[in-house]
Amino acid sequence: MRWGHTYLSLLGAGALVFFALTGLTLNHPGVFEAEDAVVDRTLEGTLDPLWCKEDVARLEIVEQLRAEHGLRGRVQDFTIDDWELALVFAGPGYGADVTIDRESGAFSGSETRRGAWARLHDLHKGTGTGGAWSWVIDVAAVVLFLAGCSGLWLVCYVKRRRRAGLVTATLGAAAVLVIVLALEWV
Repeated sequence: MRWGHTYLSLLGAGALVFFALTGLTLNHPGVFEAEDAVVDRTLEGTLDPLWCKEDVARLEIVEQLRAEHGLRGRVQDFTIDDWELALVFAGPGYGADVTIDRESGAFSGSETRRGAWARLHDLHKGTGTGGAWSWVIDVAAVVLFLAGCSGLWLVCYVKRRRRAGLVTATLGAAAVLVIVLALEWV
């Protein structure tokens, strides 16, 4: 168990440091995102109107917008109605919205690029990150959970540390519970 606890803890150490640091900075966004550059720009242009007709050429539209305007992130939404197409691109610290007139192919939109702290905060929350990063978060959570459980088991196994370890763990859990219950009444 000691070997398992050691290597689970080491495996999860990077994730623990990342999520602890970004959790702290998320709690104080005014301090950490204040100096982050926010770049907003408007997008305008025209696409081939044939791409916007009956069989909407989704891939061609997305790739043309990426190539001409440097849009990035994944396409989070692609809405088609009778008069227009609406696209939403999303990524950590990034967002772009584009509306395309189906008749003329004319489009307009906006793009927002936020700074490094905002990107890190979005990674912490899993915002605009897609499936792969979701797996990273899940694996990190499982590894850290198992490291915590194996640490508790080790504390129970070592007689001279058992009492102090269990008292400390109980106090930590009780403190979190008290804070959660107190927040319900606020």
